[in-house]
Amino acid sequence: MNTAGSVSGLCVMVRPEHLEDVELSLAVLDWVEVYARDETTGRLIVVQEHQTIKEHQDGLRRLQAVPHVLTADLVVHHSLPVDEGTENRRAE
Repeated sequence: MNTAGSVSGLCVMVRPEHLEDVELSLAVLDWVEVYARDETTGRLIVVQEHQTIKEHQDGLRRLQAVPHVLTADLVVHHSLPVDEGTENRRAE
Protein backbone atom coordinates (compact mmCIF):
# COMPACT_ATOMS: atom_id res chain seq x y z
CA MET A 1 0.00 0.00 0.00
CA ASN A 2 1.29 3.47 -0.87
CA THR A 3 1.07 6.01 1.91
CA ALA A 4 0.87 9.75 1.79
CA GLY A 5 2.68 9.76 5.11
CA SER A 6 1.81 8.98 8.65
CA VAL A 7 1.33 10.62 12.00
CA SER A 8 2.12 9.48 15.50
CA GLY A 9 1.20 10.76 18.91
CA LEU A 10 3.75 10.73 21.68
CA CYS A 11 3.82 11.46 25.38
CA VAL A 12 6.93 13.41 26.39
CA MET A 13 7.74 13.71 30.08
CA VAL A 14 9.84 16.61 31.37
CA ARG A 15 10.48 18.02 34.82
CA PRO A 16 8.00 20.91 35.10
CA GLU A 17 10.81 23.45 35.58
CA HIS A 18 12.22 22.49 32.15
CA LEU A 19 8.92 22.42 30.27
CA GLU A 20 9.40 25.77 28.55
CA ASP A 21 12.99 24.94 27.51
CA VAL A 22 11.88 21.66 25.94
CA GLU A 23 8.96 23.34 24.15
CA LEU A 24 11.38 25.87 22.66
CA SER A 25 13.63 23.04 21.50
CA LEU A 26 10.69 21.29 19.85
CA ALA A 27 9.43 24.49 18.21
CA VAL A 28 12.38 24.50 15.78
CA LEU A 29 11.54 20.99 14.50
CA ASP A 30 9.26 21.33 11.48
CA TRP A 31 7.95 17.75 11.80
CA VAL A 32 6.71 18.12 15.40
CA GLU A 33 3.76 19.94 16.92
CA VAL A 34 3.08 20.25 20.64
CA TYR A 35 -0.61 19.45 20.87
CA ALA A 36 -1.11 19.76 24.64
CA ARG A 37 0.82 20.38 27.83
CA ASP A 38 0.37 19.88 31.55
CA GLU A 39 2.49 22.30 33.56
CA THR A 40 1.86 20.42 36.80
CA THR A 41 3.18 17.06 35.65
CA GLY A 42 5.55 18.24 32.91
CA ARG A 43 3.73 16.17 30.31
CA LEU A 44 3.63 17.16 26.64
CA ILE A 45 1.46 15.51 24.02
CA VAL A 46 3.35 15.74 20.75
CA VAL A 47 2.35 14.88 17.17
CA GLN A 48 4.99 14.04 14.59
CA GLU A 49 4.48 13.60 10.84
CA HIS A 50 6.78 11.65 8.53
CA GLN A 51 6.71 9.71 5.28
CA THR A 52 8.25 6.44 6.49
CA ILE A 53 8.37 4.26 9.57
CA LYS A 54 12.15 4.74 9.74
CA GLU A 55 11.65 8.52 9.88
CA HIS A 56 9.18 8.00 12.77
CA GLN A 57 11.70 5.84 14.61
CA ASP A 58 14.46 8.38 14.04
CA GLY A 59 12.14 11.19 15.12
CA LEU A 60 11.32 9.40 18.37
CA ARG A 61 15.03 8.91 19.07
CA ARG A 62 15.67 12.60 18.37
CA LEU A 63 12.90 13.59 20.80
CA GLN A 64 14.33 11.26 23.45
CA ALA A 65 17.71 12.99 23.03
CA VAL A 66 16.40 16.54 23.56
CA PRO A 67 17.99 17.98 26.72
CA HIS A 68 15.75 17.65 29.80
CA VAL A 69 13.42 15.06 28.20
CA LEU A 70 12.97 12.26 30.73
CA THR A 71 10.92 9.97 28.47
CA ALA A 72 9.30 10.13 25.05
CA ASP A 73 6.95 7.25 24.31
CA LEU A 74 4.85 6.32 21.30
CA VAL A 75 1.15 6.29 22.14
CA VAL A 76 -0.50 5.97 18.73
CA HIS A 77 0.59 5.68 15.09
CA HIS A 78 -1.54 5.99 11.95
CA SER A 79 -0.55 5.63 8.29
CA LEU A 80 -2.44 7.78 5.82
CA PRO A 81 -3.34 5.85 2.65
CA VAL A 82 -3.20 7.42 -0.78
CA ASP A 83 -6.59 7.40 -2.45
CA GLU A 84 -5.69 8.06 -6.06
CA GLY A 85 -9.36 8.45 -7.04
CA THR A 86 -9.77 11.19 -4.45
CA GLU A 87 -6.64 12.97 -5.65
CA ASN A 88 -7.97 12.93 -9.21
CA ARG A 89 -11.34 14.33 -8.17
CA ARG A 90 -9.69 17.21 -6.31
CA ALA A 91 -7.77 18.18 -9.45
CA GLU A 92 -10.97 18.46 -11.53
